[in-house]
Amino acid sequence: MISSSSLPLKAETRDHLYWRVRPFDLDGKPAGPFSAPRRLEGSLVPIHRYAPLPRPYDEGEKGAALLYPVYSYIGIPGADSYEVEVTSRYPENEDGYAPSRYRVYAGVTTLTDLYDPAPRKGTYYWRVRGLDREGHPVGIWSLPQKRTLDVHGWTVGVFGDSISHGGGHLSFSPADRAYSYESYLSFPVVNLSQSGDTSAMMVERFEKDVVPFHLRTVLIMGGANSLRAGVPAEEVIHDLETLEMMSYAHGITPVFLTLPPINPASIARAFQEPTAEDWQASFRRVNDFIRTRKHIDTAAPFEGMEVMPPSLALDGLHGDWRAKQDMAAVINEAWRSGRPALGTS
Repeated sequence: MISSSSLPLKAETRDHLYWRVRPFDLDGKPAGPFSAPRRLEGSLVPIHRYAPLPRPYDEGEKGAALLYPVYSYIGIPGADSYEVEVTSRYPENEDGYAPSRYRVYAGVTTLTDLYDPAPRKGTYYWRVRGLDREGHPVGIWSLPQKRTLDVHGWTVGVFGDSISHGGGHLSFSPADRAYSYESYLSFPVVNLSQSGDTSAMMVERFEKDVVPFHLRTVLIMGGANSLRAGVPAEEVIHDLETLEMMSYAHGITPVFLTLPPINPASIARAFQEPTAEDWQASFRRVNDFIRTRKHIDTAAPFEGMEVMPPSLALDGLHGDWRAKQDMAAVINEAWRSGRPALGTS
């Protein structure tokens, strides 16, 4: 969180405005001093299309291949909320504001990121428009952005919850690649993770979300949401064993990733969610199990930390970019050591 401030103006500077900024922590307290004052300058840029602006997207970028996409955009003045539309073909009404006949999904949010609840394969398009308080259109649709996710051509996939899906530091979603450890990997992966998943939910969707990609290897990180909600470690271990069996049954080699620590106090401040009191013992039991299987120890960079510090995960759950880089470094090192012996105990 940040705070801006106006400054007392000396006589010689009264014709100008200046700005400065300082950070706040999750409790709303200053976390540092103000920056040096900067003169406020502005410019007028004509708007050629009165519509939200989708964030740039490059499907060839590392970490960009998401089975559960997140649509991110810059808002427009006058809009109280935004409607995102996904279409199976290029919309027929490019400069209009009515829904497309090719619509397959639509969602409304007050934020500038929208998580798609459904998996998207093949080629599709998405666009966004602003809405006023009554839900009436503000301006027109943004230009459609094309997305393509081919189920063929992948050898490695990542399967997990929001820690693997991406995002961090409260405000950043998987659309911001810096907060996805997949973007730092030295080899291409398809991200089959879904935010909010429990280990049981991962078992439920394995057949429809993992099997169609014909992978050789799947990196599995799951159970954090289950354990912090009080699900016994034994149940999570059973789910992981089930995922292991299902992987081998389909000719896929499962490689488990150990769970980094979390921070219940930060989670409570960020999400107003409680954490099971015995979470540390549960995490330890699950990680001990994982280390008996083919695995990569992504928890190793945080060894000795009782909780994840806010400097590495502001919200206590989703590692920020430094934590994601540390996790990726461990995976890359294991990968260089040779796939057949990835972290085996």
